[in-house]
Amino acid sequence: MLVIVWLDISTNVWSEVVILSGLAAGLVTFILTVMVLDKVVSRSTERRWAPVTRLALSEFLHALADDELSEISRGHIVPRTLPVLSAQEAAADGGLHRLRLQVVDERARLTDTLSRWSSFLASSSSNETVLFHIADIASSLDDVRDAALEAEHDPSEARLTVLRTHIDAVNARLAALEAELRTRLAAVA
Repeated sequence: MLVIVWLDISTNVWSEVVILSGLAAGLVTFILTVMVLDKVVSRSTERRWAPVTRLALSEFLHALADDELSEISRGHIVPRTLPVLSAQEAAADGGLHRLRLQVVDERARLTDTLSRWSSFLASSSSNETVLFHIADIASSLDDVRDAALEAEHDPSEARLTVLRTHIDAVNARLAALEAELRTRLAAVA
């Protein structure tokens, strides 16, 4: 803007080159809109929708919470985790099948909550990290399910090691999502 004003004061370029002056005005308008106006409107919208954002993020925390270990009313939330099966537990009657059922249940809980809130949360760029965490967890849960199926057909130690690696990844992602949700809730509060 300073260059444009300086050119206007020291020369009469803008009156001689009308097309260039229109392009310069458009560029300045675009930059001001992107750098100032868009951010002001975005912050205002986030403040206005903060109660709904808190509700959505809280619902995700509730969907993650282990009912036995968490005290949600006191703000103590421990995310549910998948059990890391030993070779004996995996070989036991139905151990891998129970794990697959738990994976399906966990994925259903997350995707059900996501289906209710995804369009709302996606409307704000500050919530995209939460959505990416959830997508990563859903993908990781699919990996656990597939590894459990493979381990059921071939219960070798190599297959069980792959399964444990996928379970550890899911559990780490669940903890990361819980931490991100707490951070976002603190920012919205």
